[in-house]
Amino acid sequence: MDGLTELICHPTPVAGNSTSSQEDVEAPRSPARAQLAFAIAELARAGAELTEAQEPALRLSAVIAEAARREAEIAALRAADEARLGAWLAEGGAHPRPEPDPATIAAEGRSAASAADAVAARSALPAAERAFQHCAERAREGQRRRDAALCGAAIDAARGFAERYRAALTAALEHEGALRGLREELLARGNRSEPEPGAIDAAARIGELIAETKRGAAVHCNPQIARRLLAALLSDPDASF
Repeated sequence: MDGLTELICHPTPVAGNSTSSQEDVEAPRSPARAQLAFAIAELARAGAELTEAQEPALRLSAVIAEAARREAEIAALRAADEARLGAWLAEGGAHPRPEPDPATIAAEGRSAASAADAVAARSALPAAERAFQHCAERAREGQRRRDAALCGAAIDAARGFAERYRAALTAALEHEGALRGLREELLARGNRSEPEPGAIDAAARIGELIAETKRGAAVHCNPQIARRLLAALLSDPDASF
Protein backbone atom coordinates (compact mmCIF):
# COMPACT_ATOMS: atom_id res chain seq x y z
CA MET A 1 0.00 0.00 0.00
CA ASP A 2 2.88 2.31 -0.86
CA GLY A 3 4.04 2.67 2.73
CA LEU A 4 0.93 4.59 3.76
CA THR A 5 0.35 2.27 6.69
CA GLU A 6 3.07 4.18 8.53
CA LEU A 7 0.74 7.17 8.71
CA ILE A 8 -1.50 5.59 11.30
CA CYS A 9 -1.08 7.77 14.35
CA HIS A 10 -0.62 6.55 17.90
CA PRO A 11 -0.93 8.84 20.92
CA THR A 12 2.37 10.10 22.24
CA PRO A 13 2.96 9.16 25.89
CA VAL A 14 2.71 12.22 28.11
CA ALA A 15 5.74 12.97 30.25
CA GLY A 16 4.70 12.74 33.88
CA ASN A 17 6.61 15.81 35.04
CA SER A 18 5.59 17.93 32.07
CA THR A 19 1.81 17.84 32.27
CA SER A 20 -0.23 20.48 33.97
CA SER A 21 -1.68 20.09 37.44
CA GLN A 22 -5.33 19.21 38.04
CA GLU A 23 -6.03 22.86 38.78
CA ASP A 24 -4.59 23.88 35.41
CA VAL A 25 -6.71 21.29 33.59
CA GLU A 26 -9.90 22.55 35.19
CA ALA A 27 -9.10 26.21 34.44
CA PRO A 28 -10.50 27.73 31.22
CA ARG A 29 -8.18 27.13 28.32
CA SER A 30 -6.52 29.96 26.46
CA PRO A 31 -7.40 30.29 22.74
CA ALA A 32 -4.09 28.65 21.82
CA ARG A 33 -4.72 25.71 24.16
CA ALA A 34 -8.30 25.34 22.95
CA GLN A 35 -7.14 25.31 19.34
CA LEU A 36 -4.59 22.60 20.14
CA ALA A 37 -7.21 20.53 21.98
CA PHE A 38 -9.51 20.74 18.96
CA ALA A 39 -6.66 19.79 16.59
CA ILE A 40 -5.68 16.80 18.76
CA ALA A 41 -9.28 15.56 18.80
CA GLU A 42 -9.62 15.99 15.03
CA LEU A 43 -6.37 14.11 14.46
CA ALA A 44 -7.53 11.28 16.72
CA ARG A 45 -10.73 10.97 14.68
CA ALA A 46 -8.77 11.03 11.42
CA GLY A 47 -6.41 8.37 12.79
CA ALA A 48 -9.34 6.14 13.75
CA GLU A 49 -10.86 6.55 10.29
CA LEU A 50 -7.48 5.75 8.73
CA THR A 51 -7.17 2.56 10.76
CA GLU A 52 -10.69 1.53 9.75
CA ALA A 53 -10.03 2.33 6.08
CA GLN A 54 -6.81 0.34 6.13
CA GLU A 55 -8.43 -2.94 7.13
CA PRO A 56 -10.27 -3.70 3.83
CA ALA A 57 -7.18 -2.98 1.75
CA LEU A 58 -5.05 -5.17 4.01
CA ARG A 59 -7.54 -8.04 3.79
CA LEU A 60 -7.74 -7.78 -0.01
CA SER A 61 -3.96 -7.65 -0.26
CA ALA A 62 -3.73 -10.73 1.95
CA VAL A 63 -6.12 -12.63 -0.36
CA ILE A 64 -3.97 -11.74 -3.38
CA ALA A 65 -0.78 -12.68 -1.56
CA GLU A 66 -2.28 -16.02 -0.48
CA ALA A 67 -3.25 -16.81 -4.08
CA ALA A 68 0.30 -16.05 -5.21
CA ARG A 69 1.68 -18.27 -2.43
CA ARG A 70 -0.53 -21.16 -3.48
CA GLU A 71 0.44 -20.73 -7.13
CA ALA A 72 4.09 -20.97 -6.11
CA GLU A 73 3.31 -24.06 -4.02
CA ILE A 74 1.59 -25.74 -7.00
CA ALA A 75 4.48 -24.85 -9.29
CA ALA A 76 6.90 -26.60 -6.93
CA LEU A 77 4.68 -29.68 -6.61
CA ARG A 78 4.16 -29.89 -10.38
CA ALA A 79 7.89 -29.59 -10.95
CA ALA A 80 8.43 -32.56 -8.62
CA ASP A 81 5.72 -34.56 -10.46
CA GLU A 82 7.28 -33.73 -13.81
CA ALA A 83 10.70 -34.77 -12.51
CA ARG A 84 9.32 -38.19 -11.49
CA LEU A 85 7.56 -38.59 -14.85
CA GLY A 86 10.72 -37.60 -16.69
CA ALA A 87 12.74 -40.15 -14.75
CA TRP A 88 10.15 -42.82 -15.55
CA LEU A 89 10.28 -41.97 -19.27
CA ALA A 90 14.08 -42.02 -19.20
CA GLU A 91 13.97 -45.53 -17.74
CA GLY A 92 11.78 -46.69 -20.65
CA GLY A 93 8.42 -46.70 -18.92
CA ALA A 94 8.74 -50.28 -17.71
CA HIS A 95 7.05 -49.64 -14.43
CA PRO A 96 3.54 -48.23 -13.96
CA ARG A 97 3.28 -44.61 -14.97
CA PRO A 98 3.77 -42.41 -11.84
CA GLU A 99 0.63 -40.68 -10.68
CA PRO A 100 0.63 -37.02 -9.63
CA ASP A 101 1.33 -36.51 -5.96
CA PRO A 102 -1.96 -36.27 -4.00
CA ALA A 103 -0.58 -33.10 -2.48
CA THR A 104 -0.51 -31.59 -5.97
CA ILE A 105 -4.15 -32.47 -6.59
CA ALA A 106 -5.18 -31.07 -3.20
CA ALA A 107 -3.16 -27.89 -3.75
CA GLU A 108 -4.71 -27.41 -7.20
CA GLY A 109 -8.18 -27.63 -5.66
CA ARG A 110 -7.31 -25.04 -3.05
CA SER A 111 -5.67 -22.82 -5.62
CA ALA A 112 -8.72 -22.75 -7.87
CA ALA A 113 -10.85 -21.16 -5.17
CA SER A 114 -7.99 -18.90 -4.07
CA ALA A 115 -7.43 -17.72 -7.64
CA ALA A 116 -11.09 -16.81 -8.02
CA ASP A 117 -10.93 -14.85 -4.75
CA ALA A 118 -7.78 -13.11 -5.93
CA VAL A 119 -9.49 -11.95 -9.13
CA ALA A 120 -12.29 -10.41 -7.07
CA ALA A 121 -9.78 -8.93 -4.61
CA ARG A 122 -7.76 -7.30 -7.39
CA SER A 123 -10.95 -5.77 -8.70
CA ALA A 124 -11.93 -4.35 -5.30
CA LEU A 125 -8.45 -3.30 -4.17
CA PRO A 126 -8.13 0.02 -6.10
CA ALA A 127 -11.30 1.41 -4.49
CA ALA A 128 -10.14 0.28 -1.05
CA GLU A 129 -6.72 1.88 -1.60
CA ARG A 130 -8.33 5.13 -2.78
CA ALA A 131 -10.42 5.22 0.38
CA PHE A 132 -7.32 4.57 2.45
CA GLN A 133 -5.32 7.26 0.66
CA HIS A 134 -8.16 9.75 1.16
CA CYS A 135 -8.15 9.03 4.89
CA ALA A 136 -4.34 9.16 4.93
CA GLU A 137 -4.40 12.66 3.44
CA ARG A 138 -6.93 13.74 6.05
CA ALA A 139 -4.66 12.33 8.76
CA ARG A 140 -1.66 14.17 7.28
CA GLU A 141 -3.62 17.41 7.17
CA GLY A 142 -4.79 16.84 10.74
CA GLN A 143 -1.21 16.29 11.81
CA ARG A 144 -0.14 19.53 10.13
CA ARG A 145 -2.91 21.44 11.92
CA ARG A 146 -2.00 19.81 15.23
CA ASP A 147 1.67 20.70 14.80
CA ALA A 148 0.82 24.31 13.91
CA ALA A 149 -1.47 24.60 16.94
CA LEU A 150 1.23 23.02 19.11
CA CYS A 151 3.52 25.99 18.44
CA GLY A 152 0.88 28.40 19.71
CA ALA A 153 0.38 26.31 22.84
CA ALA A 154 4.15 26.21 23.36
CA ILE A 155 4.18 30.03 23.38
CA ASP A 156 1.32 29.96 25.88
CA ALA A 157 3.24 27.52 28.08
CA ALA A 158 6.34 29.71 27.83
CA ARG A 159 4.32 32.78 28.83
CA GLY A 160 3.06 31.03 31.96
CA PHE A 161 6.53 29.77 32.80
CA ALA A 162 7.99 33.25 32.22
CA GLU A 163 5.81 34.58 35.04
CA ARG A 164 7.42 32.10 37.40
CA TYR A 165 10.79 33.04 35.94
CA ARG A 166 10.04 36.72 36.56
CA ALA A 167 9.16 36.01 40.20
CA ALA A 168 12.33 33.95 40.72
CA LEU A 169 14.44 36.56 38.94
CA THR A 170 12.92 39.36 41.01
CA ALA A 171 13.76 37.47 44.20
CA ALA A 172 17.33 36.96 42.98
CA LEU A 173 17.68 40.63 42.06
CA GLU A 174 16.34 41.62 45.46
CA HIS A 175 19.11 39.58 47.04
CA GLU A 176 21.65 41.20 44.74
CA GLY A 177 20.15 44.60 45.57
CA ALA A 178 20.71 43.99 49.26
CA LEU A 179 24.36 43.11 48.63
CA ARG A 180 24.84 46.11 46.36
CA GLY A 181 23.20 48.30 49.00
CA LEU A 182 25.71 47.05 51.56
CA ARG A 183 28.56 47.72 49.14
CA GLU A 184 27.34 51.26 48.46
CA GLU A 185 26.87 51.97 52.15
CA LEU A 186 30.41 50.79 52.92
CA LEU A 187 31.76 52.92 50.08
CA ALA A 188 29.95 55.93 51.45
CA ARG A 189 31.37 55.33 54.91
CA GLY A 190 34.82 54.81 53.52
CA ASN A 191 34.66 58.13 51.61
CA ARG A 192 33.62 60.29 54.56
CA SER A 193 35.89 63.00 55.82
CA GLU A 194 36.61 60.65 58.68
CA PRO A 195 36.40 57.26 56.91
CA GLU A 196 35.65 54.10 58.82
CA PRO A 197 38.66 51.80 58.82
CA GLY A 198 38.39 48.92 56.33
CA ALA A 199 35.15 50.17 54.74
CA ILE A 200 36.62 50.68 51.25
CA ASP A 201 38.29 47.27 51.31
CA ALA A 202 35.11 45.61 52.56
CA ALA A 203 33.09 47.28 49.77
CA ALA A 204 35.56 45.97 47.18
CA ARG A 205 35.38 42.46 48.64
CA ILE A 206 31.58 42.51 48.54
CA GLY A 207 31.67 43.65 44.89
CA GLU A 208 33.93 40.69 44.12
CA LEU A 209 31.56 38.41 46.03
CA ILE A 210 28.60 39.61 43.93
CA ALA A 211 30.49 38.97 40.68
CA GLU A 212 31.74 35.58 41.88
CA THR A 213 28.23 34.52 42.95
CA LYS A 214 26.75 35.47 39.56
CA ARG A 215 29.45 33.55 37.71
CA GLY A 216 28.88 30.48 39.88
CA ALA A 217 25.15 30.57 39.20
CA ALA A 218 25.50 30.52 35.40
CA VAL A 219 23.38 27.85 33.68
CA HIS A 220 23.33 26.36 30.22
CA CYS A 221 20.42 25.90 27.81
CA ASN A 222 18.38 22.82 28.74
CA PRO A 223 16.73 21.35 25.61
CA GLN A 224 15.55 18.22 27.44
CA ILE A 225 12.82 20.12 29.29
CA ALA A 226 11.69 21.70 26.02
CA ARG A 227 11.59 18.32 24.29
CA ARG A 228 9.49 16.84 27.09
CA LEU A 229 7.07 19.75 26.86
CA LEU A 230 6.69 19.48 23.08
CA ALA A 231 6.26 15.70 23.28
CA ALA A 232 3.58 16.11 25.96
CA LEU A 233 1.73 18.75 23.94
CA LEU A 234 1.26 16.24 21.11
CA SER A 235 -1.51 14.59 23.14
CA ASP A 236 -2.13 16.90 26.11
CA PRO A 237 -3.16 20.47 25.22
CA ASP A 238 -2.81 21.47 28.90
CA ALA A 239 0.83 20.36 29.28
CA SER A 240 3.23 22.87 30.78
CA PHE A 241 6.84 23.11 31.91
